[in-house]
Amino acid sequence: MLSKLNLDMFLAAFRSCRTESELHEALAKATRILGFDQFAMGHHVDITCPPQGAIRLTTYNKDWISHGAERGYFAEDPIHLASTKTVNGFLWRDVGQLIRLTPKHKQVLAEAGGFGLGAGFTVPVYIPGEYHGSCSFAARSLEGLHENALPIAQLCGTFAFEAARRIARRMLKFDEATMPNLRPRELDALILVGKGKTDAEIAQILGISRATAHEHVEGARRAYGHAQRAYMIVRALFDGQISFADLLRR
Repeated sequence: MLSKLNLDMFLAAFRSCRTESELHEALAKATRILGFDQFAMGHHVDITCPPQGAIRLTTYNKDWISHGAERGYFAEDPIHLASTKTVNGFLWRDVGQLIRLTPKHKQVLAEAGGFGLGAGFTVPVYIPGEYHGSCSFAARSLEGLHENALPIAQLCGTFAFEAARRIARRMLKFDEATMPNLRPRELDALILVGKGKTDAEIAQILGISRATAHEHVEGARRAYGHAQRAYMIVRALFDGQISFADLLRR
């Protein structure tokens, strides 16, 4: 049985990763200990031309990756599609409960089995403002899994993906340490700008003068390198300063 000690070891390893190679090694080790054979973690983007900053780490059979890329299976991947329908980890055998499987989906799953991907467990990941993603652990079958492997895989997938995001942000020079430290009123003003409010409307909502409202907005803009308002909102969403819920809440 996998113990709390194993879990703590896995999570500590993911927290300490500073490079993609370290994270790859940590995920590969966790995959083996859990009883799986292969893993794939990344954003759901076209692997033939991934955008800058997209995460992609995998030990999937290279022939399967080539096979799928040649046939455009990315657009028909039932695991990726199913991962947009739930926040919980799911077994591949249960995909039909999450989405309606088309003949193409069934073909992709059947062909994957020929490359050692006959069964698996996928942890969905979605951060507002970023691409959908997931962390999948796969094997020819689930017979070799250790007891408690699935709940531990759920946590491993989540922590590993967050480690990948941290590494990617550092590579793009969006390190957590550079996140602007906004004052409370600047944050309030930023959210209201994101809701499309003018300085006058912000002043009325916050019960302050228009000049003071403008200064709060300008303070937030200065914190983001004098960014234009639209870009400031995008950066704040990316940084996690605000969420889509903040912008949509009435």
